[in-house]
Amino acid sequence: MRVLRQFLLIFVFLFGTFSVSAQEYDRLFDPFTPSRYSRDELRFLQLGLALEGYYNGLLDGAWGRISNRAITQYANQEFDDPPQEIHAAFLAYSTADFLVSDQWEMRYFDDLGLSFLIPTEALIEAAHTDHFLNYEHAGSSLKLSIGFGDLNWAEQVHQYALDFGTSYDAPYTVRKPGMAITSATNRMGQTLYVRSLLWRGQWSTLMISAYEQDAGLLAAITASISTERNASLYVPEGGYLFSVVATTSELLDALEEDATPEPSRNAGIPPEDEDAAGSSGTGFVVSAEGHILTNAHVVEGCHTLTVNDRDARLINISTTFDLALLQTDMPSNQPVAMFASSTARLNQDVIAVGYPYAGLLGGVNVTRGAVSSMTGLGGDETTMQITAPVQPGNSGGPVLSDKGEVLGVVVSKLDALVVADALGDIPQNVNFAIRGEAAKLFLSLNGVTPQNGTSDMVLSPVELAEKATGFTVFIACE
Repeated sequence: MRVLRQFLLIFVFLFGTFSVSAQEYDRLFDPFTPSRYSRDELRFLQLGLALEGYYNGLLDGAWGRISNRAITQYANQEFDDPPQEIHAAFLAYSTADFLVSDQWEMRYFDDLGLSFLIPTEALIEAAHTDHFLNYEHAGSSLKLSIGFGDLNWAEQVHQYALDFGTSYDAPYTVRKPGMAITSATNRMGQTLYVRSLLWRGQWSTLMISAYEQDAGLLAAITASISTERNASLYVPEGGYLFSVVATTSELLDALEEDATPEPSRNAGIPPEDEDAAGSSGTGFVVSAEGHILTNAHVVEGCHTLTVNDRDARLINISTTFDLALLQTDMPSNQPVAMFASSTARLNQDVIAVGYPYAGLLGGVNVTRGAVSSMTGLGGDETTMQITAPVQPGNSGGPVLSDKGEVLGVVVSKLDALVVADALGDIPQNVNFAIRGEAAKLFLSLNGVTPQNGTSDMVLSPVELAEKATGFTVFIACE
């Protein structure tokens, strides 16, 4: 999380300041929609995807099949999710970090007739040859050469690049009137990219090379090459990408403030396990390494924690989301909860699983209901309302779909006595769960990759209960 904050500060330094008037966390988990972004914003995201090693194309802002495939691979690999708006914010962070390191800038070279990215603070002049001016990047294996000659000379340079590659890895070539591109990789993993342009009566040639560990950097620079005299990588302040960054920033700010516990944010919805000493709650296994997700109010103030009678330690806590991450030793064959890849839907059937009234009921409890509202009390977008009954001790338990996939985390029930005193009526089945998207983000920010379910099989009520009890655990606090 600190790394993401540093990226954000760099982004603000480069592109300006912003303010957000209200929390809009929910939209961060909308599917990534390129039509919402400007051409400059899409160019910026393409650069980030190239740096991450997923994009091999031009930084042209034309979002087509190659760009869609790149962001899908990025989201699947880095977050185990389909592309969402928040992934654009993370790409913006990392891209801004790259640009500020070594002061990377788009520069137009009039003698070449080309613009491309260069590290203005880390470009070292190397020994020149008869035909090339040579430069090296101080922080990587990247090398850059510029040369000029006639057609015969340019053909020899491209033949050299063709011979540079291996016999089993075909080179990439483009031949057009007045322009030629050759790219090849040798057995040592070094890639050589050569681009020649007929410019002002001679062939200007740009040659770039890098080893495999810097393939993303090479892809970013070659993608940036343009004949535009005023080519730039610019993110307009006040644009859609900036608003996504702003919302994500607000979310990270809220998470950073969680270092100091504070009262529950939902007035009239007190957590069931308010007295931490000698209390208990529920959690569920979210990784093969024994990570357990539960509510923050279940573990606040605890001197010792046990999960199914095994000692556990607290990894991190978020009072904003009312979530906590624990870790304990688990059996090697321990089942792990799978998250739903899509958000919960209004009136969707759900079950809540937990250990209510520990010591009285003496075991895991399963209740059935539906999603009755997509927001919590006062329109809170990080929670949703469910009708599945919950009791003290259910806190931190999973809310599951009919496939046994996690849609949310039980957090609280409406205090019937408080509402009855205020409104003169007793509410029925008004309970709340933290939305699965918020839970997955909390896990990702704490180094745990949420696992998404892939099965389309709807389970019977008995099968659901059997699956849920495999990864739902009892948490004791002393």
